[in-house]
Amino acid sequence: MEILEKSVKNATDKVIYHFANSQEDIKIIEQVKQKYPVKYTPFLLKLFTKSEAIRKQFLPSVEELTTNGTPTPFEEGKKASKTYGLERLYRDRVLITPHFDCPAYCRFCYKKSRVMRNKPAMTYDEIDLVIAEVSKMDQVRGALITGGEPFLDTDKLFYLLDKLSELDNISEIRIGTRTLLTMPQIYTEDLCFKLSTYNQINSDYPEKSKYLAINVHFNHPDELVPEVIKACNSLTSRGITLRNQTVLLKGINDNIETMSHLFQLLIKNNIIPYYMNHCMPVEGSDHLRTSVQKGLDIYQHLCTESSTAIPHYVYAPSGGKVHVGPDTIFNYINVGNTRYIKVKTLYQADEFKKIAKKDLPPMHEVTSDGYIQGLYIDGRDD
Repeated sequence: MEILEKSVKNATDKVIYHFANSQEDIKIIEQVKQKYPVKYTPFLLKLFTKSEAIRKQFLPSVEELTTNGTPTPFEEGKKASKTYGLERLYRDRVLITPHFDCPAYCRFCYKKSRVMRNKPAMTYDEIDLVIAEVSKMDQVRGALITGGEPFLDTDKLFYLLDKLSELDNISEIRIGTRTLLTMPQIYTEDLCFKLSTYNQINSDYPEKSKYLAINVHFNHPDELVPEVIKACNSLTSRGITLRNQTVLLKGINDNIETMSHLFQLLIKNNIIPYYMNHCMPVEGSDHLRTSVQKGLDIYQHLCTESSTAIPHYVYAPSGGKVHVGPDTIFNYINVGNTRYIKVKTLYQADEFKKIAKKDLPPMHEVTSDGYIQGLYIDGRDD
């Protein structure tokens, strides 16, 4: 669409109004900017000139102010530790957030309530407190370092990795990042080599092995440009596993051709298609959310192709992830103009309460056999 130039000052500002068709649209986008951040990197700015699919993921839309979503989908189910930066939802792993800022802002980010909201980064002392707490969690074997963006402070990231690697109970470390798309230039030889040292394979005693993997985030084939592929290869060539988590997004990748192409490209370049996530019902993202059934239609087609290119298709009520199978049938409930999926999860309510140290999230209840049953806001395909 044509960018309106009357209300903007320079080339960087102009791109923010890409989806404005009138002066009224510009006013609405100004309101969007007041409510939700707008941020992208110089590398993304170059990609914007070539790809509408990438622009839609980062540039504000007038549609963001019309929403049925919540600022805290999925977040409501987590137990935030008294130790800053530490969370736990599942029995065998914890989440650690050393940095709450990001180099770019995805319009569908489900952490809108805290990412890029001037929350301070973890201090080194707070990291030490987290390590001490995690060391006492006998059932926990994995740690996901998430964000914000962990790679914004690599000194602090490596300090955290060093400490986690020393724990007897932690054998699996994952880092969640989107910098391979937003800032691929940071993946220097030194950085990739340092990351590779956290893979510690013990061939004599395999149960003592430890590994580090990186959860990456690509949603469209347009993102896999040469600079990005080179950065990915710098990691995989050093033995670091990359697992991709794609988000199903309306008007971006919600069709068989795009998803199939994306997953085939990932496989060809040694990146594992790990999750196809249904876009969570976070406020401001209604225009990017398809129905879960739309994702199932795509997933059913993927199941007829090579199994190496089939990710897990999941949607996530606050009580935990729900895996969609090719034969899944959804139980719908309508409340006013909003359609919900009613689902019994795999998670036991008593265990959830024990881990979270609180009652079930809103719109969730206990089934007669003790499991969590929740309601999930479905998307629309019109």
